[in-house]
Amino acid sequence: MEKEKILVVNGDEYVRNTLQKSLSSEYEVFTSASFTRALDVFSEIPFSAVLTEINTPEVKGIEILRKFKKVRADIPIIVITTYNSVSLAVEAMKAGAYDYITKPFNFDELKLVVMHALERQRLLKEAKTKDFYRELAFLDELTKVYNRRYFDEVLRREVERVKRYPQKFSLLMIDLDDFKKYNDSYGHQTGDKILKGVADILSHKIRRGVDVLARYGGEEFAIITPHTDKKGASVLAARLVDLVAKEKFIFDESTVIKVTVSIGVATYGDDAVTIDELVRKADEALYQAKRTGKNRVCIFGMM
Repeated sequence: MEKEKILVVNGDEYVRNTLQKSLSSEYEVFTSASFTRALDVFSEIPFSAVLTEINTPEVKGIEILRKFKKVRADIPIIVITTYNSVSLAVEAMKAGAYDYITKPFNFDELKLVVMHALERQRLLKEAKTKDFYRELAFLDELTKVYNRRYFDEVLRREVERVKRYPQKFSLLMIDLDDFKKYNDSYGHQTGDKILKGVADILSHKIRRGVDVLARYGGEEFAIITPHTDKKGASVLAARLVDLVAKEKFIFDESTVIKVTVSIGVATYGDDAVTIDELVRKADEALYQAKRTGKNRVCIFGMM
């Protein structure tokens, strides 16, 4: 079986050789000291992942990520950094990087990060090959956003990540207000169209490749926002509530429907230290938003 291909970009020969030695037993590893040369190779060879430093003599900072993504937006980019430059790596993740690893390397951690990135890549590749999302069991059939099964996996992964690094992430639980009323008044087909429309609004306002939107169940959605504290999550949630409330769902000349959502927010580290606790507290905040009038955001700990 052909090995998956990984590209390592780093100006330090020792780093390149160390990563190649550590990963070559499981993957075919290509290395480059030059970003420009690496980008040329990246354009020619079907890599499954890229490990790159965030600053090179030719290109600096987030621009490195943008140039890779311009060639192939679907390939996971893992940033190589030092503990002193973690903040820059976090900014890279906000811009679409999959994860980061720090020097000096913990090789067990390195292999775990690469393995998770490639697992995700294999799922996406299989989806494109089959074009049959239900067989993959990670997309919701109706809305085409992620489903509960994939949400649970990502949530587990994010908890693993914050245990490795002192970071925070937030969870938004989102519920369509009075959704049963729309189903009863206009029928389930209209209700399904509303669900798809709301999912579309949410998916276009989160960070592509970083945040994860899932249909949690029924008329409820959830968003995992890596590297986002309570303040950042509350700003996003308020924007989403406003955007949904302003949208008009037009079905014909006589049927124009406006809907609203309520959102509960909780932050891992501030509000919870386990998955169950995080979900429960985000749900509590959501229920508070419902009880206090709907069409609003409630933040756990600020209710």
